[in-house]
Amino acid sequence: MTRPEAIAERLSELQVNVLAPLVLGGPLCPVRPFGVRLALLLGEGVPALDPDLGAHIDVVRVRVARLVAPVDALPELASADWALAAALNDLLQLTNHELAGPLTRSRYPRLLASVRDLCELVPAPPDVATALARHATFARVLECFRTDAHVSWWTGSASFRGQRPPARLLLWRRLRNVEVETRRVGLAEMGQGIPGLSPEDYADALALFLTRTPLTDLATATRTSPPFAWSASTLSVVAAPPGRRLAYRVMLRQPHDLVVATLARAATEVPLRFGQARALSESFASEVAAGIKLLGERSGAA
Repeated sequence: MTRPEAIAERLSELQVNVLAPLVLGGPLCPVRPFGVRLALLLGEGVPALDPDLGAHIDVVRVRVARLVAPVDALPELASADWALAAALNDLLQLTNHELAGPLTRSRYPRLLASVRDLCELVPAPPDVATALARHATFARVLECFRTDAHVSWWTGSASFRGQRPPARLLLWRRLRNVEVETRRVGLAEMGQGIPGLSPEDYADALALFLTRTPLTDLATATRTSPPFAWSASTLSVVAAPPGRRLAYRVMLRQPHDLVVATLARAATEVPLRFGQARALSESFASEVAAGIKLLGERSGAA
């Protein structure tokens, strides 16, 4: 059995290295993978967390929530939120090329399966207030990026994923004809080059993660990858009038032409046998398209 002290220690690592940078900004440094069992126990370690850092995180979460709803407070982070943060940590660890060596590459498929299992076990928000609170925590998740570097010199080259090139490779730049190229790799692109996994495997795991925070899924619907698709959790949000209003607001914060096209496409992808879900997705797409058209007409008239 995992000791309470160990749970508290791992939770503190998650708060400082993953959750705080995600919400507040700054370098996000994934810690050791959690796995399903430990991730679901993290809520037990909350009393041991840094209260000052927690208060700062809560203040910023409220600011994020107020972009779409007039709220002055949010529920505290629940066990499900900490488990989802652990899932994000483990998803990022999938892109760590030092996680395994030539003889241990099976770690990547096992970790991917663990991330998927964990996301399946994290319950979707039971109500609109919880959906808003969870979005306030994970709103910036798709803004995460990794900086890769490629160093070339007169006798060779080397690439570094998410790491700075060692100083020795940068010595005598002019003499050795050293060139350094850097590139930002967004979270959705990090699935390239994972041993034993296809980019599609990674994208599917990221898409599943997003369904656990449905308002975030809707707020990033115009993303390129993974493409937005209606899920039980996002349909649940737009099924109730308060959630529908929030969903409408987050849609208007995205490029309007892409929103209309995305919702129209996603509605056609809901299987016809799910008649109620299809009708709900189509009605929301029509409502958003009509609202955007009206806004355009008013803007033109002004």
